[in-house]
Amino acid sequence: MTLQAAKQADMSTMDAPPVPAAAEVTLDELPAAIRRVIDTAMRAGIPYSLRRLPAEAIDPGTIAASCGTEPGALVRCVLYRGKATKKPMLVLASAKTPVSERALAQLVGEVQEKADAATTERVTGFAPAGLPPFALTTRLPIVMDELLVRLGRIWCMAGSADLIMSVPTNVLTRAIAARIAKID
Repeated sequence: MTLQAAKQADMSTMDAPPVPAAAEVTLDELPAAIRRVIDTAMRAGIPYSLRRLPAEAIDPGTIAASCGTEPGALVRCVLYRGKATKKPMLVLASAKTPVSERALAQLVGEVQEKADAATTERVTGFAPAGLPPFALTTRLPIVMDELLVRLGRIWCMAGSADLIMSVPTNVLTRAIAARIAKID
């Protein structure tokens, strides 16, 4: 690469807009469902940091950058249910881990399928895009990706697609009585 080409490459990366940081949130501006998440965290003794995501944060890389973390520390909460029994189960997976329905089936002894949005909202009280790991309207068994427990803090949705919270992994795991498993 010539010196001129290197300078142009450096200049092109300088032109890229920086990823905006997630903003702090005050409790009085939150809807009731999200306050339920915060109240549950406080009652369970789960220390948290709540942030509002910038509008540009739509993919794991951008979300992680806006929170000052890596995509592997982002948690996807997904409702699964037994294919025959329809029994629901919440799965907490790292944004970097693909969830294997085969691994889930071996874990619980029944073929699992991802629940649709209407079922997720009916069972949990939250839309899939903002599904938190606690404060659900139904008590559910919870399976957590073993890769997440290796991290000191993780970031999970806080009841809305634009709100995210950072929590200590070990405190959250105990508070929600999560079963740790290999899910990929």
